[in-house]
Amino acid sequence: MSRKYVSFALTAGLITCTLPFSARLIARDPAVRVQEGRDTAQSLEVAFTQLAETMGPSAVSISAVAEVPRAESPFEQFLGPPQGGNAPQRRRRLQPAPKPDGGEKPAENPNPSEEPEMLLRPVGGSGVIIRSEGYILTNDHVIEKARDGKVKVKLSTGETFTGRVLRDDRSDLAVIKIDAGRPLPAIKFADSTRIKVGQWAIAIGSPFGQDNTVTTGIVSALQRKSTIGGPLDGRYYPELLQTDAAINPGNSGGPLLNIKGELIGINVGIDTPSGGSVGIGFAIPANTARLVSDQLIAKGKVTRGFLGLNPANIEPEWRQELKVSQGAYVSQVSGGGPADTAGVEAGDVITRFGTTDVRDEVGLRNAIATTKPGSQVAIQVRREGKPLTLNATLEELKELRPAPATRPTVTKKTPEVLEATLEPLDAEARTELKLEESVKGLLVTGVKQGTPTDEAGLTRGMVLQSVNGKLVTTLEEAKKAASTVRSGGLVMLKVLLPSRTGKPSRAAINISVP
Repeated sequence: MSRKYVSFALTAGLITCTLPFSARLIARDPAVRVQEGRDTAQSLEVAFTQLAETMGPSAVSISAVAEVPRAESPFEQFLGPPQGGNAPQRRRRLQPAPKPDGGEKPAENPNPSEEPEMLLRPVGGSGVIIRSEGYILTNDHVIEKARDGKVKVKLSTGETFTGRVLRDDRSDLAVIKIDAGRPLPAIKFADSTRIKVGQWAIAIGSPFGQDNTVTTGIVSALQRKSTIGGPLDGRYYPELLQTDAAINPGNSGGPLLNIKGELIGINVGIDTPSGGSVGIGFAIPANTARLVSDQLIAKGKVTRGFLGLNPANIEPEWRQELKVSQGAYVSQVSGGGPADTAGVEAGDVITRFGTTDVRDEVGLRNAIATTKPGSQVAIQVRREGKPLTLNATLEELKELRPAPATRPTVTKKTPEVLEATLEPLDAEARTELKLEESVKGLLVTGVKQGTPTDEAGLTRGMVLQSVNGKLVTTLEEAKKAASTVRSGGLVMLKVLLPSRTGKPSRAAINISVP
């Protein structure tokens, strides 16, 4: 072989070795590439079929008989037609009015003598076996209207058992205990804090009464929050997984799994204009489900810590003004609650709760809920850019519907002035509002409708105490403090929300200046 030929061969070899991966694929035999594609698809197919075979028996169908008014179908209330279970539809009421001490009081019937005729209707959904002794996890809304508390559980074998129910209204989770006379196939919980967008998501349930239906998709988003249901019976969910796996009426309470067959969430609802799946489904994360179910099984109820404030995420454009990069913004403090007693103020940013670094609203909510009532906790906050440590003794959260999360009230319009009628706090006003003599500020007696001040949430009856950290006792002081804010800044109001039955609550109202 000549030297020239050898040199060419070596050069060609170098060129071949340094070709981009995509170029080498093109040069390969198409038949080989087709076969490799088939092998990959078959491998994935095997994974799904094995998961369905091994995890399918852990999914159950749940049914009950509900007593409801003739005008109210439990299916129409949540998701439309009565062919399936009552998986709730996500209403577009994402930021209800703040109520830090509980949910809304149901409206009373103005004509109590005209009570609606009651009907018996079937309700139901799905569930998942979480302990081999016969403990089944589902949604509270699936079984809450069950007549006489009687619930039927149908296993994948076709066997049906009557179950005893343990409920937690606040989380929309419930546990059903059945006695099957033998160990049942229980699911394994995943750590839902490790879930990433794009991972496989497999739903198993009984949509429209079709038992053990398996659908697949991916995790579409994390930490979604929403109020699901009507204005009087809506439930607030501070943290949900979003998936495009098909979830339909009847899937509520069923498992959402990862590719390993581990439970990553409990399917709870869908966002839909039609009543069926359009690829936007939601699930309660597995860590929440495990915490709630463990307490229900051990104690029959869930005990949560109560701090008495409404946290919110920090908007990106506010970080410079608040001098923080992460944390939970305190939008409202309940009068007389643990946070109020500890000295937490509306407008503070909580950066650490006990031993937990607080990144956002959900992180703080979870830290508070999982802290034992009676515990004293050190809370690190930033107030007007300065660090401060406060100590709070947590109470037990009352068994009421949770307060919807609120975010600092914002309007993007420029506040030329505080377009409100502000009057000094005289003796008559203090007596009416039950305010101590030491309370300083201005009574809001009127707000001009449609103005930035109105849109920001300042309303008649509030007591304005400070504007941008400056205490105000006259209208002139309030206007002057607001007028110093430049474009891109915040007009930050601190107000009292007087209560005629208890200690007033404090809130922060913010106006973002474009």
